[in-house]
Amino acid sequence: MNARNGFIGIVLAGVGGQGLVTIGTLLGEAAVLEGRNACLSSTYGTEARGTFTKSDVLVGNGEIDFIEVVEPDALLCLAQQAFDRYAPRLEAEGAERTLLLYDSDLVTPSALCRARSVDIPFARLASERGAPGAANLAALGAVVGLTGAARPESVRAVLESRAFRKGSAEAFEEGLRAARSAEQEPSER
Repeated sequence: MNARNGFIGIVLAGVGGQGLVTIGTLLGEAAVLEGRNACLSSTYGTEARGTFTKSDVLVGNGEIDFIEVVEPDALLCLAQQAFDRYAPRLEAEGAERTLLLYDSDLVTPSALCRARSVDIPFARLASERGAPGAANLAALGAVVGLTGAARPESVRAVLESRAFRKGSAEAFEEGLRAARSAEQEPSER
């Protein structure tokens, strides 16, 4: 993915409890392992689960002087509520520059969406790998595979340094595979 101004800006959006802050942190740490700069800012409701949540991740080689993603290069939506929040931006002129990744079992984009879209059933992939709570890691695999914000081996190193549930690493790998498959298939949008 070509970064704007030397940075890749990624918005990870969904609802509380989906692990978006976690995968934003993992992505940022992986980029730092590669000697790049990374920044994470998160927004979430006061409830622990179910309210809108987003994490903005900026990755690049230069100094980061603003910690929010203004024009995302990639937007991950793991809930309909997240897509609905960003729909006006994704339907506007210029949205073609944004890559929209979404869970095809949980999100239905509007017919007016202009973003380049990739649909992957993240929750189902994680569940099939024996880790139903690792849909976020399957999504992280797809984000890494489609954006190049960090190398897969850097993310693997960060994952290995943490204690995740059984099946989590497999979910990440399945997300990577799904991203590679999606790159080879023409989008219907």
